[in-house]
Amino acid sequence: MTENKPLNREVAKQQPDTVFERPLEILDEELLTKGEKLAALERWRQSIIEQLKATSEGMPPDGKAADRTGVLDEIEETRRRLTEPKPDETS
Repeated sequence: MTENKPLNREVAKQQPDTVFERPLEILDEELLTKGEKLAALERWRQSIIEQLKATSEGMPPDGKAADRTGVLDEIEETRRRLTEPKPDETS
């Protein structure tokens, strides 16, 4: 994501892969709520799963399956960071 460009919140929520280079970038985005971040990560995850499924159903591979799998791992890591309690929130 470029720093000089204002965030288009709707695009960031609906098509996060077009706004953020990596899922972990969503963590620092101040213009999205925690719920919006989680929803955007889920949309990103579903998009990748659909792409992988299409390839397994006969669509010619584009050579990016390994990259997509890595992005899925990063999405899970980002979701974990968003949902785990912060050290000062635990009792």
